[in-house]
Amino acid sequence: MSGQGTSIEPFRNVAAAEIDSEAFQKILSASEPVEYHEDDVIMASGSDSQSICYVEKGTVEVSYSTKGTNIVVALIGKGELFGEIGFFDGVSRVRNVRAVENSTLRIWERDQVLQIRGKDPDLYGSFVTLMARSICSKFRRVLEDREPLTGYAASLSTGKRIFREARPVPEHLFVTEEWRLVNRLVERCKADFFSLGYELQREKGEDINEERRLECHGILDQFNDGLQDCFSLIEDEQIEEYLWGFVFKEIFPYFMRSRFAERAFYKPKGYAGDFLMMEMIYLNRPDGDGKLGKLVDEWCINTAAARAVRGRRKLLSSILESCSEKHRSQEAVTRILNLACGSNRELFDFLGRYKWTESIEATCVDADTEALEYTNRHVNVVPHRAAVRFMQDNVVKWALGRVRHNLGQMDIIYSAGLTDYLDRKLLQALAKRSYEHLKPGGVFVVGNFGQNNPNRAMMEHLLQWNLVHRSEADLRDIFSHTPFGKNIDVLSESEGINLFAVARKQPEGNVTV
Repeated sequence: MSGQGTSIEPFRNVAAAEIDSEAFQKILSASEPVEYHEDDVIMASGSDSQSICYVEKGTVEVSYSTKGTNIVVALIGKGELFGEIGFFDGVSRVRNVRAVENSTLRIWERDQVLQIRGKDPDLYGSFVTLMARSICSKFRRVLEDREPLTGYAASLSTGKRIFREARPVPEHLFVTEEWRLVNRLVERCKADFFSLGYELQREKGEDINEERRLECHGILDQFNDGLQDCFSLIEDEQIEEYLWGFVFKEIFPYFMRSRFAERAFYKPKGYAGDFLMMEMIYLNRPDGDGKLGKLVDEWCINTAAARAVRGRRKLLSSILESCSEKHRSQEAVTRILNLACGSNRELFDFLGRYKWTESIEATCVDADTEALEYTNRHVNVVPHRAAVRFMQDNVVKWALGRVRHNLGQMDIIYSAGLTDYLDRKLLQALAKRSYEHLKPGGVFVVGNFGQNNPNRAMMEHLLQWNLVHRSEADLRDIFSHTPFGKNIDVLSESEGINLFAVARKQPEGNVTV
């Protein structure tokens, strides 16, 4: 780093909206301009809090380290203050700050601030007001995200379980054709499970023979197909809730022997589809209570929906590679932003086989710190030379503009499964925000389960795992009301269940017709 005399640019922070430019020029003139080069450490955790900093040019990264993983909590850009909280309370710094790019900071040491107070009390009052506004804005965010995963779960459009008080059963329920269909399906499944369980108990040892395995899968396939038929046939809203309640009560205990089904239902992180559930699908290692539990678990993580999740991993990895190849041909760095990233398997699949990883910069954002730590320890183990940043934040709030970071412009922004849980307005907000952060010609990719999901009834009515299913026409219509317009292709993984909207920002000079 080095100090130099630079011209002072206008202050652009909202916190200073009521401070006139002349006053702020005086405040800045009392500071020292300091230049930092990319990756220079500006502040270290545990260091003394004796200064306040203002970003005049460039971007700085605020982070902390946990279990060997560097977690980014903020990217501060031009016109922003930092370090003011520690300056006031005198407590040692609790975050690390480094320059993401060549940056110029204006720095006030404690003595300089005290000189302002002595020479010009009114100017000092304006300076304190500026710092107070900046601190308030940060603390509001802290209060909003004091339980980040709870807040994230609450911001999703689906995944809430609703339990109602007991009510009398409608008198006509047991004479309906729907009841006869559901009851026959449930009783047959229970009888088949009883026979299977009896045979499994008779067989000694922990090994499960292939005959029992196929028998269990057949029972569950038949039950799943029957549920799907019920899903399309039950139209009477008065009896629908009772029928599904009966299915749940009778069959739920069998599914809860599966570790995957158990996690899907109880949602220990507050929402379905967390990174550990996806890891269960990716790793495909059945686990459960006893032999029957392992068989049910094996079926659950090999359903068509689960295979589609593994398929989307491959498809996304190939999309990342093809887009990066186009940029490499132009001798350009490819900047990737992964939203609600989970364990990032598709990203590191790509990095593990790509020969020119030094040209890749990736930022992986998730509300769950555990997901970021897991990625760094267990997934980021392939050899590569890419610059990978792990950042904790609520992507939904980012989409709505409630959280702002100086992320810069990206070549690829993608999310594997977030939009399965977003309603139309939230998806459009995410697309609009992503458009703003894309370079001209950049690509926005989001996955969404299609309406032909053959496991939908089981997921919704046994596991309480609700997704927003969409068709290709739905996705095209949603994007047509965003800045992307009609610049969208819709792909699918090999199962044809998980759709992908691939939207492009028009290159400069092109006009959408």
